[in-house]
Amino acid sequence: MIGEIEKTQLNAAAVEVFGMMYYTPVELLPELPTQESSSERQYIKTAIEYTGSNRASICFYFPRTLAVNIAGGFLGIDEDQISDSQLIDTMREAANMIIGNFLGRIDPDGGCTLGIPQAEVTQGFSPDRARQGDELLAFISDFGHLWMIYNENGSGQN
Repeated sequence: MIGEIEKTQLNAAAVEVFGMMYYTPVELLPELPTQESSSERQYIKTAIEYTGSNRASICFYFPRTLAVNIAGGFLGIDEDQISDSQLIDTMREAANMIIGNFLGRIDPDGGCTLGIPQAEVTQGFSPDRARQGDELLAFISDFGHLWMIYNENGSGQN
């Protein structure tokens, strides 16, 4: 289970990365929104792990509207010209930056090693995807909810 200190640091990392790199505000919600709020049709799912003194696997589910907004600004191209491969690459980099920033906050001595992020386009998201031992978190943005599944054992992908 992710502790309150880690949640605070994760929120700070996401706020910093989204604000500085993507000019898009996000905020970790203190409580999960209702399942009906996850109505986006497509998501970009990213998965990344880290190991060391701490170990975890993290899956982000970026709603397509958020991913398109981020990729358009990051790549400097019109949103209607963004390909799925560009979305995947940009969301992979977003996950890498968020968790890298997070690790810098919770592990300033650099004892943890960040894995290589994976990503794919997936249809829909259901909070039911969280398995036993996972913790489900949600961030709010101007472009929908960014869902995160955290497993402190680093036990694979969701």
